[in-house]
Amino acid sequence: MNLLQRLDGPSVVPMSLVMRVTSFREACRAAWAGRPKNMTTATLCQMTGMRPSHASEYFAEGDADAKGREFRDMPAKYLPAFEEAIGNSFASQWLAIQSKLTILEAQIAEQKAAQWGK
Repeated sequence: MNLLQRLDGPSVVPMSLVMRVTSFREACRAAWAGRPKNMTTATLCQMTGMRPSHASEYFAEGDADAKGREFRDMPAKYLPAFEEAIGNSFASQWLAIQSKLTILEAQIAEQKAAQWGK
């Protein structure tokens, strides 16, 4: 996967790849697939504070286990540390697309919010 490298944060994934994903679980799995080659779930848990038993579910293939129990989704509270650890912002990019808010719209809204505060 060719990523746009950034100096101040995780690399940006091409939007053509992000647009193919249909769920947050799938976005997290795709992000995890782009992790550094030597990173294990144990390493990720040490870096992020995730529980190992839960982390294995976050990135498991499929949506349910053999008994039909639905796998957990990764809680949003882990997203910044997760993306910093794995080095890409796939999951955040997918979430941004879901709100249909462009980066430019977000910047304009931020400027207007600053004006309201004056």
